[in-house]
Amino acid sequence: MSIWKQLYAMVWLAFLQIVLVTVDVPGFKQHLVYGHTTLGLVIVALAHYNNMQIKKTNAPNRLKRIAKSTAILVTIQPIFGVIILLDLMFRLNVPLIGVITFFHLITALAIITQVASVATAYDMWEEKEYTSSKT
Repeated sequence: MSIWKQLYAMVWLAFLQIVLVTVDVPGFKQHLVYGHTTLGLVIVALAHYNNMQIKKTNAPNRLKRIAKSTAILVTIQPIFGVIILLDLMFRLNVPLIGVITFFHLITALAIITQVASVATAYDMWEEKEYTSSKT
């Protein structure tokens, strides 16, 4: 699969992951959380794979930096996620769980935003759809 397709797939997987955790279906919440977790692991792998693939191209350095920072953010997410999951499963009453959940959400939104940006820019670069504005 080409890099731009992988990047767009990651955008939609991240979107689905966010949607899964916001849906409240009685008796089904645990399955949604496990689906969210599974998608998260797929996104971690995909982010690092995309980062490695983009590094090998002649894409602009800005795209490479954004892909790298996205991979770093994606790597941090499971730390927040595991804390939240353990708190939910075992009712640990983790101090500041609301703050941890907030950072998990904000990081997720940053990831989806950055991946969408890289996907669009990479696609345009690969198709040579933009030119320099220098005169």
